[in-house]
Amino acid sequence: MLSDIETENDVKLFSDIFYQKLLADERINHLFLNLNLEEHMPRIYSFWSTILLGTLSYKRNMMETHQHLSLKKEDFPIWLRHFESTLRENFEGDKTDEAISRANTIAMTMRYKLLGV
Repeated sequence: MLSDIETENDVKLFSDIFYQKLLADERINHLFLNLNLEEHMPRIYSFWSTILLGTLSYKRNMMETHQHLSLKKEDFPIWLRHFESTLRENFEGDKTDEAISRANTIAMTMRYKLLGV
């Protein structure tokens, strides 16, 4: 039986595993290869900790942060599949379900606001 997402360490764990999957996937890794992960990952931890744990540590504008990327509508389902599989393989429970639901909403919003589709 897996535990639910409860701590910032849980957020770090799933974020690190998720990014390993993204970087290994040739269909989407081009979006992440030029990132300075030492700077980027603390922002990811902060983002998901704010959403799932209520830490209120994320202070950036998510849409503005992603505007410079060459995103295509095909990238979003890949991103979502890796996100959900990472969570399902490592956690279970209400917070895990919430994270997956929020990721779907975020992806849909980003796709619409950044690509208009």
